[in-house]
Amino acid sequence: MLGSLVDARQKEAINALMKAMKEGDEEQAKAAWTQFHDSIVDKIKDDYEMMNGDTAIMAQRGYRQLTKRETEFYQKWIASVKSKDAKQEFTDLMNIEGGMPETIFTDVYKDLVQEHPLLSKINFQNVRYLTKWILNDHTKQSAAWGKINSEIEKEISSGFRTIDVALFKLSAFTVIPLDMVDLGPEFLDNYVRTILKEALYCACENACVTGNGVDCPIGLDRDISEGVSHNDVDGYPRKTPVKIKSFRPEEYGPVLAKLAVNERGNMRKFDEVTLICNQVDYLSKVMPATVVLTAAGTYQKDLFPFPTSVVKSNELKTGEAILFLPEEYFFGLGTSKDGKLESTDVYKFLEDVRTYKIKLHGNGRAFDNTVALLLDISELDPAYITVENREIPVA
Repeated sequence: MLGSLVDARQKEAINALMKAMKEGDEEQAKAAWTQFHDSIVDKIKDDYEMMNGDTAIMAQRGYRQLTKRETEFYQKWIASVKSKDAKQEFTDLMNIEGGMPETIFTDVYKDLVQEHPLLSKINFQNVRYLTKWILNDHTKQSAAWGKINSEIEKEISSGFRTIDVALFKLSAFTVIPLDMVDLGPEFLDNYVRTILKEALYCACENACVTGNGVDCPIGLDRDISEGVSHNDVDGYPRKTPVKIKSFRPEEYGPVLAKLAVNERGNMRKFDEVTLICNQVDYLSKVMPATVVLTAAGTYQKDLFPFPTSVVKSNELKTGEAILFLPEEYFFGLGTSKDGKLESTDVYKFLEDVRTYKIKLHGNGRAFDNTVALLLDISELDPAYITVENREIPVA
C-alpha cells in the first residue's frame, strides 16, 4: 500500500513540475522537484527494508540485475562517497572508468519508451558523435527493361539527402542523501535511473512537441519547410493550424492526404498515424468525436476511418492537436561523449547530501515539414450514427 501511495506522490510531483516549467515558475518547480525526489528516496528505503535481498521481489519492483561493469561502477562510486577525499575519488572514477556505463543509459531510454506513450512513438537512436543525418526522400525510381544481352542502361540516382545536425547538451542535477549509498549498488542504480528517466521525460516530451530549435530539438508543431524564416532567438515558427471539425471520411481523408506527399513532391506510404492532444481535449473533444452509442445500447470507441493511435500529452495547448507520422521523426542521442556524472558537496553541504549533475548530448527533428500537421480541434463535432431514409418501391 505504501508503494502505491509513493508512486501517486511521484506522479503528482511530476505533473506539478511540468506545469511549473511550462509557466516559468521557478519556485514552484523547485518545490515539485523536491517532492518528487523525496518520494523516490522514501520508496527505495521502504523497498530495502521489505525485500531483504530477495532478488525475485526486487526484479518485480523494477530493480535490475546489474552487469559486472555496472556493479563495479556503483561499488567504486559508493567507495568514493565514503572516502576522505570524495571529490577527487569521484573525479578519478569518472575519468579512469570512462563515465557511467552506457548500458545504464540504454536501460533508461528503454524504460522511457515503455512507460511514456508519446516517447514510445519516437524513433530514438544512439548516434554517438554523428553530425550528419541521412534522410530518405521517398523518391520513386525504377529499373529499366531491355534485351537480355543489352548493357545496363540506368543508374539509380540517390533518393536520400544529408542534413547537418548539431547535438545539444541536455543536463539535470539531483541530490543524493549520503546514507543512501549504504543500501548497495542495486538500490543506488534504481535511484539514479528513476531520477534520470523522469528528468529526461520532462525535457524530451516538451522538445518533441514544441521545441523551437534554439539549443534544443525541433518540435512537431514547428514549421521547418525549406526557406522558412527562423533565427537564433525565437527559432522556428509554429505551423499554421489546420481546422478540422470531424473525423468523418470526407473531412479526415483530405487532411491525411497532406501527410502522404513530402516537400519534394514524392509520395510516402503509411498504414497508421498518431494524434497527440492534451488530456482535457481528449475527454471533451476527441473522445466525443470518436465514440458512438449503437442501436444495441453499447458504446463503440476509437471510430476513425483510418487507423489512428491517440496519445495524450499535456505539452499541447487546449484546442490544438498534432497529427504525425512517428517513424518520420528522428531523435538522436549522443550519450557516450558527455553522458557523465559530476559531483559537488558545496550545494546543501550542511544537509548531508551530495549534488550530482548529469550531462548528455542529443537532438531531434522531423524529416521534413510534411511529417506533422498542427490541427485546430476547438470546434470538433461529436460523432453520431448516420441514418439514411429511403423509399422502398412497391412491387
